[in-house]
Amino acid sequence: MPRHKLLLASPVQPIGGCSPNVYGWDKRPAHVRIAMSFLSHPGLAFLGANLPCDVLEYPDACAFAESLRDPPEVLGISFYINETSIALRMMDDARRAGVKEVWAGNYGAYTPEVAARFDRTFTGWGERQLASAIGAELPVSGLVHPEMYGAIGTNVFPRMMLSGLLFTSRGCPWTCSFCQTPQFYGKPQEISLEAIDRVLWTYKSRGVRGINILDENFGTFRGHADEVVDLLHRYRFRWIALTRVDTLLKSFDRWASKGLFGAHLGVESLNQSSLSGAGKRIQQNDSVKLLHSMSRHHMFVQAFYILGFEQDTTSSIRADVDMLATLDVDLVQVQVLTPYPQTRERETIARQFGIHDQELTHYNSRHLVWNHPNISLTEMRELQRYANTKLASSRRALRTLAKFAVFGGQPQVSTRGLSLVAATVGGKASALHRRYSASLASARSWSRVGWYSYEEGASAASAAEFALRPQ
Repeated sequence: MPRHKLLLASPVQPIGGCSPNVYGWDKRPAHVRIAMSFLSHPGLAFLGANLPCDVLEYPDACAFAESLRDPPEVLGISFYINETSIALRMMDDARRAGVKEVWAGNYGAYTPEVAARFDRTFTGWGERQLASAIGAELPVSGLVHPEMYGAIGTNVFPRMMLSGLLFTSRGCPWTCSFCQTPQFYGKPQEISLEAIDRVLWTYKSRGVRGINILDENFGTFRGHADEVVDLLHRYRFRWIALTRVDTLLKSFDRWASKGLFGAHLGVESLNQSSLSGAGKRIQQNDSVKLLHSMSRHHMFVQAFYILGFEQDTTSSIRADVDMLATLDVDLVQVQVLTPYPQTRERETIARQFGIHDQELTHYNSRHLVWNHPNISLTEMRELQRYANTKLASSRRALRTLAKFAVFGGQPQVSTRGLSLVAATVGGKASALHRRYSASLASARSWSRVGWYSYEEGASAASAAEFALRPQ
């Protein structure tokens, strides 16, 4: 039996019940816009499915306060570095309520000076570490993959589509200089096909038709990924995967024949010298080639794009954004290069240029926190506005809707799209919509305000919603 009454929570949200609009960055929402949110917190959902603990996903201030009325012995907070101030306020509230220990996990706990504030910290996926800490046993049959959901929709339709979230592996073998993931997660590992099959069966039985694969890089384990793709095809899912450009290029024809509907891609830059300097080891021409192939199939594309590599200038970024705007990309998460703790990029930047901003709230890929050799803070803010103007529009959102409803990820017009949308928002999926009705309402609220970082949350939601407690 565990030694602690354990509550695991994610940070208080300005709009509770789901994550913010996680894949876009639309500071000035267009008349028609696409929104995507997590209804389940993947890290906490895995812990809750495999260990004896309570889980509080995406609470608002009231929900978190209510959880402390009968305080647990231990509160664990899973947070990102830019959420540090929120996590510390939650810790203070918990201690005042009588919580004996406060633990920390996720990337926020990876910052040494932050880790020192908590009684215990965990890195990477924490099932084994947490089981050891509370004296519990993991399931004998192997890791249980929890049932988890995300939502995608638009402000012009009253209902959002639900997708099942899937992890087939964990960790990343690549060593991009700007990324914390390889060291944070350690050696990449597969999730068993048995666990994957069980959760896919559950999704199918609930009426879910779309799957969102959130591995750091789906396809890292080629043979295992092929077996997963066969499972997805057997259940007749349409699916999207977070993967690398080069990995998807190699597998494109096979995956497309097995239900691939789109991808989340780390394009990062269309400047080859920037890609090479970051250790990305992909070719700019490969990104363009892949995006053209996906466009011919009317596939959904969400891209991560980084502004502010050492080699970048204001003119080179504008030229790259102009090129990206000509490509068929549905959502672009525009990020400013940020020297995150315990990365090679941080060591290099600190040594060569210096870091002028240590405020962790600003480490959210939206602020230039270091002394860029070619771009000022004012210029970087203007470049972000420029990118937003070029890459987020009603026309682009309508094109995305056509991919879902008219083409269904096929080269020609297909009835599969409409049937997929209809089945996802109705039929057997109606029970899921009722189950997650409050979270789906929150996701639609996020779609109305666009993407906002935490320090901007008071302007995204009301100050009363955003504040953890009265100040």
